[in-house]
Amino acid sequence: MEKVIKASRPTEGEALYHIRLKEGDVPGYVLLPGAPERTVKIAENWDQYEEVAHYREYKTVRGFYKDSPIAATSTGIGCPSAEIAIHELNEIGVHTAIRVGTTGCIVPEFDLGDLIIPVAAIRKDGASQWYVEPEFPAFANTDVVSALAEACERLGYRYGYGLVYTVGSFYIGQGRPLSEGGYWPSFADKIIPDLQQAKVTNIDMDTAGQYIVGYLHGMRMGAILSVISNRVLDKWGDNGGEEKACRAASEAIKILMERDAQQTKRIR
Repeated sequence: MEKVIKASRPTEGEALYHIRLKEGDVPGYVLLPGAPERTVKIAENWDQYEEVAHYREYKTVRGFYKDSPIAATSTGIGCPSAEIAIHELNEIGVHTAIRVGTTGCIVPEFDLGDLIIPVAAIRKDGASQWYVEPEFPAFANTDVVSALAEACERLGYRYGYGLVYTVGSFYIGQGRPLSEGGYWPSFADKIIPDLQQAKVTNIDMDTAGQYIVGYLHGMRMGAILSVISNRVLDKWGDNGGEEKACRAASEAIKILMERDAQQTKRIR
């Protein structure tokens, strides 16, 4: 008799359908880059690594960083695809995740190549609204935030804390015109000035939704974002930030593992 696959929990063989992973394929600590190719950039900082699965935007590598087991799974662009990855990773035992992404700064304190650790996020992502009312805050786990900060300190990287505006749009939603003389709603002129008045530091497309989905799955969540867009000076460029974010995130996972081993009795 043919095995019936439940539409409520799709699988591919023994693995979950989208991430193509099953329990035991990855450790409980996972990094979450958006781009599939960034999984390899992250893993190049490890002692060793191997690709475990790759389907659509979800590519997973696992290995060891300073002798500790670690993995990275890409989530694609935006929160709808990240929701799938986080949910399925949690199903196979992942309890701690750090987003490793990029962002645009809207305040003069940051510039291209700097690292931002978002403490909280404004929820305009389009996915988290289906989980909980919009007044529910999106916030990082404090243990993860402090581990990321310690990692940056150890590595000598320039970083700061942020309040990120997460929006499900790259162009109009972030105040970028579609074309010269093309469609341009009047409210778009006020997006960045209004955010600056509210002391928001940066803009991205993923963090808020990841924080909400992860938190409601009982996971510890955090993020480290490299600035590739300076909206104050209208400049674009990596300036080495992506590589630094990849290494700092791996170092933060190692720090969290060390702390967890010493605080096994702590209530989380």
